[in-house]
Amino acid sequence: MRIKDYIQNNPYRVMGVASNESSDIVSSHQSRMKAYSAIGKTVCYPIDMNKVFEVEPKRNMENISSCLASLSSPVGRLLNGMFWFMNITETDAKALVALAQNGDLLSTRKIWEENQQNMSALQNQLVCCLLKDPRSYSRALQTANLLYSKYGDEFISTVCNGFSVITPSELMPTFLSEIINSTDGDCFWWDKAVKRMDDEHISHLWADVKANHHVKKMQEALNVAKTTEYSKPEENYKIARQLMKCTERHLKSMKSLVDRFPFLLSRYATIADSVCEEILNQEIKYYNRSIWTFKLKNKALELERFCYRYAATVRFKERCKLNINITLGRNENAPLFANGTPDRLLLESDQKKRNTAIYGILSALVNRHKTEY
Repeated sequence: MRIKDYIQNNPYRVMGVASNESSDIVSSHQSRMKAYSAIGKTVCYPIDMNKVFEVEPKRNMENISSCLASLSSPVGRLLNGMFWFMNITETDAKALVALAQNGDLLSTRKIWEENQQNMSALQNQLVCCLLKDPRSYSRALQTANLLYSKYGDEFISTVCNGFSVITPSELMPTFLSEIINSTDGDCFWWDKAVKRMDDEHISHLWADVKANHHVKKMQEALNVAKTTEYSKPEENYKIARQLMKCTERHLKSMKSLVDRFPFLLSRYATIADSVCEEILNQEIKYYNRSIWTFKLKNKALELERFCYRYAATVRFKERCKLNINITLGRNENAPLFANGTPDRLLLESDQKKRNTAIYGILSALVNRHKTEY
């Protein structure tokens, strides 16, 4: 999902209010929407910003109830308020009217830029940058950082109706986390924006919240795999294959993060070994309970090599290597390349030393079982 699509469906927009409006105003808008709905009409508000989004808010009763629930708690108001306009000062009112009429984000942002020493002006500039295009993302991050560092307490109090649900120092990590969640981890343009900022603190925060996102997604997939019931060997393979498919992108991305930010290593090691251990355990059950064929061998190797590539600890990597070599019918301690494939010269040497044909290898493999954990 694009960040613009995420903002387009913001509960504040659906309820037709600015993020600083009280819960009473939100409730009064709900009552008005219900009344209009009863006679088959929909209500419109200037802050709908239809010229910006080109799509009207979805104001069916189901969506209204959902949005009202999202704004019923201080935390919900805060998370959604990070991505919506405020209307506090005369400048805010003037700029919002102009934006509603012409949909011109750039010229409207300039109105607020003239009043930068103001919390609502910075928040509204931030939303404009988020809505503009990916080239404005680095500016959005700079604006958010300034807003939360300078006006953090005021921002929290305003959107949460006086409640203090988090500290100002938590605002930037929370904002970055919401960006990642809204894009489902597709952070290409945001990665470029962070790099352009060339700010070590922001880079570390970004890496930290990205790692948390990957860990969360992998843990969810792991929980599904661990609770899936099975009765046939083929079902073990399906569980392992699905877990591999769901986690590969996250493992690859997080491994790349660890190369640049070593402080993430322990987090990667914990989740990577947990995921790969479950895949390997399911693969072993599949292998031991199936009739040996070349197809079985290839399917087992695919899973084993995946585990070998992403295993983090030496202990678990050795276990992966052992199982790969068993599947290949090699010496259990024979070396492997980083991708889990054997050295071709060593493999040819092994074949010459055995001096047996393929049927001899098959016979040995059929009678070899792996150790289950």
